[in-house]
This record gives sequence, C-alpha cells and structure tokens, in this order.
Amino acid sequence: MINQAITAIITRLNDYIGTAAPDVLLGNISLLEVTSEVDGASLSDRVVASVVNIQQEKSMRNLPAKRSSLGPDGTPEVVQQEPGIPLNVYLLFGANKSDYGVALLRITQVISFFQRRSVFTPVEVPELGPLDVKKLIFELYSTNFTELNQLWGILGGKYVPSVVYKMRLCVIQDAPETPSAMVEEIYLEAGHLTKR
Repeated sequence: MINQAITAIITRLNDYIGTAAPDVLLGNISLLEVTSEVDGASLSDRVVASVVNIQQEKSMRNLPAKRSSLGPDGTPEVVQQEPGIPLNVYLLFGANKSDYGVALLRITQVISFFQRRSVFTPVEVPELGPLDVKKLIFELYSTNFTELNQLWGILGGKYVPSVVYKMRLCVIQDAPETPSAMVEEIYLEAGHLTKR
C-alpha cells in the first residue's frame, strides 16, 4: 500500500518535471554503489525516491475500536474494527545526476512540486481511492548537518543533492469490520456500572 501511494505521487511529479522519460523513480538509493538498476530501471542519472523512515502518527494512536454508523436502510448500527495504524513515511529524494547543475534543478523542481500542492486526495489522485487513503500530506522535513551525516552514513553512499519529505496519514488497515451490539441500557448495581 505504501509503495502504491508513493508511486501515484511520483507519477504526478514526473508529469510536472516534464522530461521525455520519467526522471524520478522509486528505489533504494543505498544501492547506487552496488547496482545501477532497480527493477530494470537505471538508477544512474535519475532522481531516486527512497523511504528512509516509517513512524506511527502518535496523535491518532488512541482511536476507538467501536464506532456507530448507518446501515444500508439508514438505521443506526455499531461496528467493531481494530483501528488502522496511521503512518508518517519519510521520503528522501536524491538527485543522482551526472550534471551537478541538473541535479540542483531537479531538487528545486521536487520542492516546487510539493510547494504547489502539498495535500493529495483521491479526487486529484484516483489511484488513492482503492487504497482507502483519504488524504496524503507532504511536509518538507529539514535535516541538520548531524542528521544528514548520519542518514547518508547509514545509506552507505556519497552525498548527492537531496531533500526529505514527511508523507503524513498513510493508514494501514487490514482488520475486518464486524457488527457489534449497541448499548441500550446502563444500570448501576452495587456501585458498578453495567451495560446491557
């Protein structure tokens, strides 16, 4: 699901850049020194988008498992489903270009693309609909020199012009939705609440 959401956004980014062949591709930038291809596509002279971190969105961690909704006939009903896991996915866009000026141009175009539109919904990106993604929000994540050094050290490569974006609210949900009983009465018995 994460790869499909990122691929849909990269398709729009390639359309924005407007080169004859797609210049941005999803791949593991740490493989630049090991291989020149990922899934048959060359990593050389491209902008490579790599996932460098995935975190749970803490502000949405305590969602209820039961929720009320309307049934097909319009009557209220209660359904139970384990809450999805909202994620923040950190994407590194690294410009692995032979011409340094073009590398800086591509990074500028990536920043311009997300400055023009930082929120993506299924209305603008229909591929997000089947993934049940309501909204993706892209925020520029500023790294200091220490973080940048550690990141490129982990990736095992030499630094190329790059920028990191935090893609917010990518929800992983695989739990089934099951009907649940509605609370009809609440009794107070011997100092304890009982639901029936």
